[in-house]
Amino acid sequence: MSALRLPAASLAVIAALVVGVWFWSGVVAPGYWSSIVLGTVWFVVVSAVAGKLTKGRGSLRVATRGTLIACSLLAIGGFYWTSIRETTVDEDIVVGVAASDLADRSTGSGGSGLSPAEQAAADEVAAEEASVSREDGAADVPRDAPRSDGAAPAATPTPAQPVQERAGRVETRGHSARGRAAVVRLPDGERVLTLSDRFRIDPGPKVRVYLVAGDGSDVSDHVDLGGLKGSKGDQQYRIPGGVDLARYRTVVFWCVPFTSTLAVASLRPS
Repeated sequence: MSALRLPAASLAVIAALVVGVWFWSGVVAPGYWSSIVLGTVWFVVVSAVAGKLTKGRGSLRVATRGTLIACSLLAIGGFYWTSIRETTVDEDIVVGVAASDLADRSTGSGGSGLSPAEQAAADEVAAEEASVSREDGAADVPRDAPRSDGAAPAATPTPAQPVQERAGRVETRGHSARGRAAVVRLPDGERVLTLSDRFRIDPGPKVRVYLVAGDGSDVSDHVDLGGLKGSKGDQQYRIPGGVDLARYRTVVFWCVPFTSTLAVASLRPS
């Protein structure tokens, strides 16, 4: 029976560390750095309690101390690998002409020089910009609503070139961050989110890229675009079809283990 005491003690220490870090860092802590502080404090508390309980117990004390040291080294190594080590990507991202530039060309003298598809894209984004800027909160008229003359609504053509529909600067929240986020519609109708202009964010463990409804203060209503590919460098993410960017208009870089926002970018019509 005594032979089982050492592994049981080690397992008890591991369980106490895992459950405590999950609770204090993942549930209680309000932010990224407070999660790290509370997690570190919990390691110290478990070490002190284990030392008190195993004082004068020889091999049992050695087993618990060894487990604590091993877990501490693993935690330090994991923290460095996920939260300090920078990862660089350099994707060939798509660049689109701003929708406002297309609109300017469409109203210029001597003809717009736009294809019908490009004209439709410019009109669509201009209409959306006017809609989201209203201050009276009136409901938007659906794009496919019947026209006043009774004719069926025209289908929106696909732009003949990439069009930048929305863009915004990356702003610091829990982590230092910089760069530019943009939504670009490709000629085939697909949309992508691009991160560029010397994009960089302090590393963090398991960071996801979300499109969040509203100003991003509540991430419960979001579209997950995938894990952050790198802490710096140009990169892009596919946006699922049908996502309403008038609603999901804020990019949030979300740290899953610490349930905190690292940085945001408010996407405004271009």
